[in-house]
Formats: sequence, C-alpha cells, structure tokens
Amino acid sequence: MNDNPIRILRVIARLNIGGPAIQAVTLGDLFSRGRFRTRLVCGQVGTHEGDMSYLASARQVDPVVLPTLGREISVLDDLNSFSGLRKMISEFRPHIIHTHTAKAGTLGRLAGISQNAQRIFGQKIKLVHTFHGHVFHSYFSPLKTYAFIKIERFLARFTDRIIVISSSQERDICETYKIAKSHQVQVVPLGFDLSGFEKLSPPAPRGVVSVGIIGRLAPVKNHRMLFEAVKSLKEQGAGDAFEFRVVGDGELREALTREATDLGIEKNIVFTGWQKQMPEVYRKLDAVVLTSLNEGTPVSLIEAMASARPVIATAVGGVRDRPWERLTLRQRLSPAPRFPPSILLGAVSLSNRSGP
Repeated sequence: MNDNPIRILRVIARLNIGGPAIQAVTLGDLFSRGRFRTRLVCGQVGTHEGDMSYLASARQVDPVVLPTLGREISVLDDLNSFSGLRKMISEFRPHIIHTHTAKAGTLGRLAGISQNAQRIFGQKIKLVHTFHGHVFHSYFSPLKTYAFIKIERFLARFTDRIIVISSSQERDICETYKIAKSHQVQVVPLGFDLSGFEKLSPPAPRGVVSVGIIGRLAPVKNHRMLFEAVKSLKEQGAGDAFEFRVVGDGELREALTREATDLGIEKNIVFTGWQKQMPEVYRKLDAVVLTSLNEGTPVSLIEAMASARPVIATAVGGVRDRPWERLTLRQRLSPAPRFPPSILLGAVSLSNRSGP
C-alpha cells in the first residue's frame, strides 16, 4: 500500500440517473487504488429523480452523503453545504478537489478556494471541475443565466483544470461564453462499460416499431417535440404502426401525461419510469429519439449506438460531435433534425425498413 497516496475529494450534487453519476462513481472506484485515495461526496436525490446509488454499491464506493447538498438553490442549505465541505476538506486533506455538475462545482470550488486562501505558504489544493453539460442556454431566464455565466467565469479564475466532454462543449466554454482560457480546458470524452449493450441482437419483428426516448422528464429534454411528431403520425394514419416508450421520470411527468391525452396520443405513449436494467430496455427498442434543447454527451445515444439501434437526435451540444458519418445503415437513421416533421420522416423511414 502506498504510504503517501494522492487524495482526491470528488463532489457531485446528487447521484441521480445519468452520465455525471456514472462518471463520478466510476472515477471514485478507479481512483481508489494504488497511488490514489478517493472520497466521494454527494447530496440527496430529488423527487421524481432516479437514484443511482446502486451503482456505487456495485462498485464498492461508499459515498459520504451531505443532506443539504442538492440541485435546488437554497441559501440556508447552500451555506450549510459550504460549511460541511470545508469541514470535510480539513479532515480529508485532499491534494485535489474534483467537482461535477453546476451546484457541486460552485460550492466545492468555493470551499477549496477558501481553504487555499488560508495556505499562504503551504501547498495549495488543485481544483478540477468537469462540465458534463452546461446551463448557459435553454434552462433558465436570461437574467439567471447571465448570473450563472458570471459565477462560472469567477470560479474558472481559481480552477487549475476544467474538463469538458466534447469538442462542442470546449468551444462553448472557451469561445461562445468565454468561461475559461483554452489552456485551462481539456477534452476528456466519456468512457462507459458497454459490454452489456454490444451483445444485443436486433429486436424481433412485432408488427409495430418501438421508439424510445430516455432521460429526465424536464423542459430541456423537450419531449413535446416528440409528442407533436406522434400526433402527426397519427393524423397521417400511421399511428398504429408505432409505439413510443418514454423511459425516465421527472418534474413534467404529470404535465406530459396530460398533454398526451390532450393530443389524443395516449394510446401510443408508454411511460415506463426509471429502469435499472438498461440493456433490457434497448433490447425491446427499434430506435432511440433525443429531442433535447441542450446536451453534453447524451448517454442514451452512446448506449443506443452500442446496441446497434438507429438514433434520431437534435443537433445540440455534444450530439454534433458523435461520428454519424461513420455509422452503418443499421445504426444510422436521421442525424440532427430540429423539428417534428424531420422526426416523422425518420420514423417512417425506419418503418419501411423494419416492417413485420
């Protein structure tokens, strides 16, 4: 055992289902061996969010839960979280603080900055932050978005390394929103264990084409675009040829359920909630749709491609960096449509190729 390991304090707002939690847990596991020692700190998963703490258990990562740390802004909770993080830093004495997601990135780095301010002559803690996506458009009001951009620019001045997960995100951080200088930023694509997806066989013909959309039921995911496409399919008499599976949960669950009814497409939409066995989800799908307004690198598209399922996606964020031109016909369906008719044409194309 290394007598002087490099200690890494890893902070994430919550272990909700999605790419950030997968990466934080995986890195917490891999960087707890040999010359490293890692402590993972997280907050509590919110209402309607899928809990991914089972992945931490499977990888034998024991996160320290800070109950006041979460996604929502709360002055009292955020102050308590800041205080709690400072205490953990004093106890764990990390060489590196690596933060994930916006809230944890703010509080974690502020706690690190405050500790470094006291180390006039001692070794400074290295601060690292990963942008798994960003909230600089399509999330909040212009005023709130402007405030978040200002906060990120301030924090970047004290951050030793900023990690982004796609080239598009690097351009956003360095050029579009001018958060950080290019020498601070490193592109590190996401890595996943896809062994369970690569062995999937094509779905058996069932007489209907099953299309899935996977992710949080939140405004930025733009499920309404898909619903409008489903309505168009039905109006053209093709509705019975398709089944659309909405995998996930979130704040818009009730609103989307009502909207499906209002549009007259409730019989075409299946809300499944969160699922743990994702290879089984893809096994039943003929294609995967992503309609987001803003994305980092969407896990659902990576898993879909590994499963050899065609994808239909809006050209946003890291989606534009996926290697569409290198995909086979079986994998490729319709790259980057921005409006419902494009999704409709892609779905009809798939139906013509994979009929019963």
